[in-house]
Amino acid sequence: MSTAFDMLALPEASALLSGLARTAMPVALYDRDDRLCYANEAFDAAFLHGLALPVAFADVLRHGFHHGFGIRIDCGDIEAFLADILPRRRQQAHRQVTTDLLDGRWIQFTETLLPDGWLLTIASDITALKHNEQTIRHAHASAMQAALTDALTGVPNRRHILELAEQALADHAASGEALTAVLLDLDHFKHINDAHGHQAGDAVLQHFCRLAQQYLRPGDCWGRFGGEEFLLLLPGADAQAAVAVVERLRAMQSDADVPAYTFSAGVAQLQPGEPLQHLLHRADAALYAAKAAGRCCTAIAAEDF
Repeated sequence: MSTAFDMLALPEASALLSGLARTAMPVALYDRDDRLCYANEAFDAAFLHGLALPVAFADVLRHGFHHGFGIRIDCGDIEAFLADILPRRRQQAHRQVTTDLLDGRWIQFTETLLPDGWLLTIASDITALKHNEQTIRHAHASAMQAALTDALTGVPNRRHILELAEQALADHAASGEALTAVLLDLDHFKHINDAHGHQAGDAVLQHFCRLAQQYLRPGDCWGRFGGEEFLLLLPGADAQAAVAVVERLRAMQSDADVPAYTFSAGVAQLQPGEPLQHLLHRADAALYAAKAAGRCCTAIAAEDF
């Protein structure tokens, strides 16, 4: 069987070697003992900086680590890094490894283990591809965020707050803790728009959401249910505790930058086995009771007294 060096010694390999030496793709050849015996100009520029050959693969990485170039090693410990990767090296006939370099580039190494034990490594610069992947991921994340967020107020939209409510019910079923839903509706909101303009009405909605978010606990869920109506979910709070939260919110409304406004609230504590739609129906009935009582007040669903 011909060895790797026998093959390279063939006359017709001269042109190939000349091309490999000058190609922009880093190319390297390691012997059976994992010593780097051949490296083209691109590989030298990226990973050797003139380091003399032959040299062990591990020493190539050590050299770059100690001189601030080559592969990024986030753990900060070159020996721990080598202990992690060396056992996996040469375990497959063909494999691809992707890593980033300290100069900001991303490289994909394609390794081919030859029958005689020599290892051919060819590196491809995939920086542009990685950047495109990141752009796509960011665009997807932004689109997902937009699909779940009310554009005006920045809080969860109706779709998302209902999803959060379903999750809150599932968590309640697992924990057994109290869970209370509150529907809040700004009073006479049409009058605010008519008297001050829709821009002022938008400012009121934004102010109300900022105010609410300041007083919510971690784990509380708040979202725009529709128009000037909002849904608040309070895990771990019974109806009376929810009323206290709402009244604290009511006491903190004054702001000279927006027209004065009030809100009404309907409170319903989740009953055992109750589905979400029934809970929301009871909170809505309590909200109507608050409106009928003169607005700017809070009513508790009759079942929760």
